[in-house]
Amino acid sequence: MLALITAFTATAYVLSVFSFGLFTTFTFNKQLTHDYVMKSLYLRKFLIVIGIFTSMIAEIPLHLLVLKLLGVVVASLFGAFRYKLSYAAYLIDIANMIALVMLFIESLGEKEVVEEAIKDLTGGEPADPIESILSLAYIKRLILFFWTPEDLIMYPNITYATNEESAEAIALTKDYEQPRKMALDIYKCAKAPKESGLRPVLVHIHGGAWRMGTKNHLYPHEKMLLTEDNWLVVNIGYRLAPKNPYPTHLIDIKRALRWIKKTISTFGGDPNFIVLSGDSAGGHLAAMTILTTNDPQYQPGFEDVDTSVNGLISLNGALDIANDQTRAAFFSMRVAMKDKVDTDFLLSHSPVDLLHRTSKELLLPSLIIAGDRDLIVDSSAGIRYKSTYDEVAGKIASQCVLLRLPTAHHVFHISWSARAYYSSRMIQIWSRDLYAKKK
Repeated sequence: MLALITAFTATAYVLSVFSFGLFTTFTFNKQLTHDYVMKSLYLRKFLIVIGIFTSMIAEIPLHLLVLKLLGVVVASLFGAFRYKLSYAAYLIDIANMIALVMLFIESLGEKEVVEEAIKDLTGGEPADPIESILSLAYIKRLILFFWTPEDLIMYPNITYATNEESAEAIALTKDYEQPRKMALDIYKCAKAPKESGLRPVLVHIHGGAWRMGTKNHLYPHEKMLLTEDNWLVVNIGYRLAPKNPYPTHLIDIKRALRWIKKTISTFGGDPNFIVLSGDSAGGHLAAMTILTTNDPQYQPGFEDVDTSVNGLISLNGALDIANDQTRAAFFSMRVAMKDKVDTDFLLSHSPVDLLHRTSKELLLPSLIIAGDRDLIVDSSAGIRYKSTYDEVAGKIASQCVLLRLPTAHHVFHISWSARAYYSSRMIQIWSRDLYAKKK
């Protein structure tokens, strides 16, 4: 029996080492990963999963290193290293652990990239140098990577749809759960000064390939703005494909803005200062919401309501859906639920292409953050958005800031990591600067 347990432990250890080594290689080499995955019709289906897994390895390498060491101890206790193959795997595992340390060092290196971006934004040295996440004040966040401050007040699951809109959502899908998706959460800081007046509002739109995702996660940049700047944060839920073909998503975002503009002042928020942020598909929806501001075709039944906002933050946003064949087919047939790729439709709903058709009044201040190792949304989308924005607005008049993170993956921003912390500082300083100009 003991021999069987030893053999099982050895087999499990070897398999874990080789699979982890493969994904660690993917984490370092985006081109290799893309070429390997895209050659296989089967593996293509798991592109998002692979992208998220490599993101996890890049963002919590120290936690994974601890798990790796525990795995070695357990394997040793059960005698797994009596087998030559297990010992060979152990040598590979040492390389895996060295790679995890290198990933952590890379994430610390993003501090310099962010500080340079802040210099460009402020026209000189940052007023306050970014404190290291390894300092005593912040290392708790690095250890507890989903850490949330205790002094937050949350008002959950507030419906923004009218009774008629909720009834229509049920009638279209025969699904009584759909109205629950048309809801939002409001967060505020419990320690905010009572005499602070109406506070700026950040409205976040979650990602998930337009087919999944949830509003129930509070991101590091939101936590910073809440606790350190006394902003209000609103996380929006919206209906998803395939039951709800796009542009239902876009219409729901505008319905949420209708409710926020009318009601947020009762929670202490300023309806006249709202910044939209979004990640991945949410970045696409945030940009589309701005570029179609007050367009009556996306505001059925509330055509006269002002849904304008003051700025855009895109985190690896899908800002270009028309110029990549794979994404164009996915969006046309699995998001908009059309029978074929519709080029005209895509060009009308691809933010980077819509920039050429929009008025300069809708070219709002924008912060575009793109990870160069993003496997799911290539950083070229953010780069092209920035260049097109500058072309339309004029280089001197441009209010678009692009932050490229050389070693960031797709979901680098969802939990506390060195990279998420430093990029959140950039968001915070950009937001402060924008608010100061609008006051």
